[in-house]
Amino acid sequence: MTYDPEADAVYLYVGKGKFDRTEEAGPFVYDVDAQGRVLGIEITCASTVLAPGAWQQAPLPSLPDANAAQ
Repeated sequence: MTYDPEADAVYLYVGKGKFDRTEEAGPFVYDVDAQGRVLGIEITCASTVLAPGAWQQAPLPSLPDANAAQ
């Protein structure tokens, strides 16, 4: 899990695989593979969608990785 306070976005790594596309549903953005399996979930507006918790201390996303949170 990563948290970008500047973007107010949490990214949850769910599975491994090759990224194919992004799907959106409300404040949630899903990275999925060609079979439709979820690889990661970005939660935008995290501070208003999620209850306060440990996600606020998650590390910043690293720049070399390409995912929806970055």
